[in-house]
Amino acid sequence: MNLSPTHTLKTIAQHQTKRRRPATTALVLMLTALAANATPITVPNASFESPSSPVESSTNSTLISGWVFNVKGGSVFGTESIASSFASAGTSSGNNCAFINNDDPGVTDTITSAASLGTITGLTTYTLTLAIGNPTGTGLYHDPGNVSFSLLANGVAFATKTVNNGTVSDGTFQDFTLTYTTPSSGSLVGENLEIQMATLPETGSAYQPGFDNVRLSATTTMPVPEPQTWELALIALGALAFCLFRHRQIR
Repeated sequence: MNLSPTHTLKTIAQHQTKRRRPATTALVLMLTALAANATPITVPNASFESPSSPVESSTNSTLISGWVFNVKGGSVFGTESIASSFASAGTSSGNNCAFINNDDPGVTDTITSAASLGTITGLTTYTLTLAIGNPTGTGLYHDPGNVSFSLLANGVAFATKTVNNGTVSDGTFQDFTLTYTTPSSGSLVGENLEIQMATLPETGSAYQPGFDNVRLSATTTMPVPEPQTWELALIALGALAFCLFRHRQIR
């Protein structure tokens, strides 16, 4: 039987595809096994929507579900309406945000997650993102001041990011991210994970930052492969190289 040139080329292509498939499959399986695994971590009341209506206090440190305030000097704290205090929602989420009136000189005030968010594991990259708001307007309580946010191990910060006053545009929210990769072992591993936001000591004015849309995730990083893993990689790459070499010979 005579085969047309088109049929012959198609047969050769199918033959080479079948030859390459096992090596390609092995390589894909190997890379999938070694790939990082990102997992969101639930942050209770992450957008400060509970209670649903804005609340404030200078004494009740647990007035917001899932969070504990530590505010000194009788300063006011709580939640406020985003629509009432900001011209744009920016990267915020929901109707409310948390705030602290930073008007007591020389002190740091904080909002901390009320319960552990899980146990810290080794070789894990933790990514904490939140929206920081700059209220609309000028004058007292219309700038966020210097603020920071941290990852905590049993209440002690092990990673912190500072956002200086003037970074966030007037009347909106902007996202900021803190990333930290834990070692394979050590004092952090096995500790309780918490998060904290802070207003840093004010300098000659009164500030009111907004905090909202808190997001936390954990990504298991790729460990150093065992000898057996390297052997598998070399076998897969060798098989793939052989198939490509044969393909070039036939062509």
